[in-house]
Amino acid sequence: MTFMITIIGAGKVGSSAAFNILRYRISDVVLIDIFENLAKGEALDMMQSAPAIEFDGKIKGTNDFSEMAGSELVILTAGEARKPGMTRIDLMNKNAKIVKSVVEEIVRYAPECKLMVVTNPVDIMTYIAYKESGFERNRVFGMGNILDTLRFRSYIATELNVSREDVRALVIGEHGDSMVPLVEYASVSGIPITHLLTKEQIDKIVNMTISSGSDVIKLKGSTTYAPAVVIAIMADAVLRGRNRVMSVSTYLQGEYGFSDVSIGVPVILGKSGVEKILELELSSETRQRFEKSVLTLKEALGKLGG
Repeated sequence: MTFMITIIGAGKVGSSAAFNILRYRISDVVLIDIFENLAKGEALDMMQSAPAIEFDGKIKGTNDFSEMAGSELVILTAGEARKPGMTRIDLMNKNAKIVKSVVEEIVRYAPECKLMVVTNPVDIMTYIAYKESGFERNRVFGMGNILDTLRFRSYIATELNVSREDVRALVIGEHGDSMVPLVEYASVSGIPITHLLTKEQIDKIVNMTISSGSDVIKLKGSTTYAPAVVIAIMADAVLRGRNRVMSVSTYLQGEYGFSDVSIGVPVILGKSGVEKILELELSSETRQRFEKSVLTLKEALGKLGG
């Protein structure tokens, strides 16, 4: 069966995600951008690589939103990128306008799709996309903390000098400075990291995880490869019905005691999008940090223009 994914936004992350989706043979891709030549050029560049990496998927670049018709999944990466010294919340009002206008096009041309939001600040943009689309909440989800989790796992592996494959971990909360790496659920081949690392080591890893996105931006101006891979992983989970357990940004309706906010929590991600929200038992300290993360997002939503 041939699937179709539309990616809106042909910048570094959107185009890299498109290439990964083709390379992993997940789906055909329509790449849409208001700059038509950029979308067409990226598509042409990818297609020319096909014989070397042996993918048969089709890639089309366009500025025509009607080309997304029939997409099982639409991935929204369009928007201004975070610049050095800028927080994700600083981006909010600028990108909110972009997301609202694009969601109108998605509702018009791909009303049955699942909608994945990547545009930052991702939790706020996921909330806006859900409200503006009118879609069922399982069909609208954001990249959330999957990237944060990969960073958390990487730092644990580096500290212990073990394979990253053997590290399992989870991050919840805002995809931002109030994120909550779940120390009590992190392990190496089933061994809790609290048995392998000192509190000082764990605190260092947690702080590095929280600052890692900003660290990359300070060094090279933007993050590209890691978020692009996460997008492909999520697309694979949805289109192939993989039922992966991941921390994505999703709209809460009483889960964890909160409502009317989109925030990163562990879910089963599959064919219908968010198949199920998993409610974990949190330690009192972790619970307080998660509550702070919710409050951070609710305060930001209160300042949302328009």
